[in-house]
Amino acid sequence: MDQQIDPCPAIGVQQLLALPQHEIFELWKSLPAPGMGELDGEYASYLPILHISKDEIRNAATQFYRDDSARGYWLGKAYKANGDSSGEGYNIFRKLGEDGDGYRYTRKGRFATDIGESFVDDRPSLMMRYSAFNKQVAGITDLVDEVRRYAKGLYLATATAPSPDNGTRAMPDSCFLLVGPVNPWIGPDDTEAGQP
Repeated sequence: MDQQIDPCPAIGVQQLLALPQHEIFELWKSLPAPGMGELDGEYASYLPILHISKDEIRNAATQFYRDDSARGYWLGKAYKANGDSSGEGYNIFRKLGEDGDGYRYTRKGRFATDIGESFVDDRPSLMMRYSAFNKQVAGITDLVDEVRRYAKGLYLATATAPSPDNGTRAMPDSCFLLVGPVNPWIGPDDTEAGQP
């Protein structure tokens, strides 16, 4: 990757969104893990879609960006440290209100966090382990997101899940961005469901 990304989140996000996914993923591999507790509060998410096919864009829109889907429109993630070595978080979604007018926001899709060895390259990452909250659909598949810091307030993340065939993990080739915090930690909607 020849271009320098500005560490200012407002500029860096725009620059990163203009890059092909494979370049963003290569950048992710070069970055350090954030410190435990560095991500604190709610963060906006961005999914780069330039340089991918119309079918891939349609699939991303269907999976992440539909107010009328079962989960809703994915807005981001939240983080809170529970000490020096572990923490927790959740995903934030927007859905149309029941009367069809206005929006409501849900905070679900919980995960536990720690600094661990990456499934991708064995280097440290902030690991987001959905299986810790086993009532979540993502936990059933043992989805693990991995976050690395580009600059304070601007983070790149990727995800792995088990391969159905041989017990290894499917390797990613793409990333999403996290920027913030945009809100303080509010907490998941149901703090009892899926306790580790």
